[in-house]
Amino acid sequence: MRPAPPARRPIVALWATLGLLALSLTGCPGRHTRPDDFSEDPAPLLAAVRARNAQVRSLTGELKLEVWRGSERVRLTQLFAVQAPDRLRLSVLTPFGQELSVLVSDGQTLSIWAQDERRFYRGEANAKNLSRLVPVPLAPDALGALLRGSVPLMAEPERQTVTWDAENGWVVLTLTRDDAEERISFEPAHTRVTALRLRQAGRTVLSARLGQYDGTDARQAMPRRLRLEAPTIDTRIDVDVAEVTVNPELPAEAFQLSPPRGIEVEPL
Repeated sequence: MRPAPPARRPIVALWATLGLLALSLTGCPGRHTRPDDFSEDPAPLLAAVRARNAQVRSLTGELKLEVWRGSERVRLTQLFAVQAPDRLRLSVLTPFGQELSVLVSDGQTLSIWAQDERRFYRGEANAKNLSRLVPVPLAPDALGALLRGSVPLMAEPERQTVTWDAENGWVVLTLTRDDAEERISFEPAHTRVTALRLRQAGRTVLSARLGQYDGTDARQAMPRRLRLEAPTIDTRIDVDVAEVTVNPELPAEAFQLSPPRGIEVEPL
């Protein structure tokens, strides 16, 4: 009679034991341990945003945009200039580097010169009017803040809470007022903004991610990648930021736009 093959159960049990040991040493996959110095005090996070706004007052550069609306994709190149708290200038370029249209906001009024149409528009500096060039529900001051590696803070929030996002390893500050919510995520090591989510009446109207900071200096490092998503209108914009100049001197004329002679002003 041939001897029976050796049982494999002990080997299986051994590998299971080693697997459990490995998990106990490394933690659950995709989870980040909360730092020992984690605090639920919102004051340092609010101070970090305000400090960033004070440190990076102006910015110029070039944007490469990939705009997705459903399954349709459009690629754009824009030159930009921003100045805190709410000034913005965007120039859309043709593939040959020529200026196609210009959008300028001084914080109160938004003007657009559409050279290809020979039409000049003017209206309030709000998200709806900005969407003609950046098709997501984002006000000009909010877009300028994101490009500077910051966010606009909700005015007079009724509630402020700080939580730990174990999935991403971020500290999250949530501001709420009435049915509006602003959720700001921070990288703990440098207390810099990594994400923003805006919700209204329980629905996410905008989410933004900031990444590929070009250094660790909290005063000068700029995010070189942004993703803006508006789920309610099925739109996503991936942004590459290039040729950045931090805190340049920008004349007031950079954020003023007048119609060319003979062109009528049309309301937005």
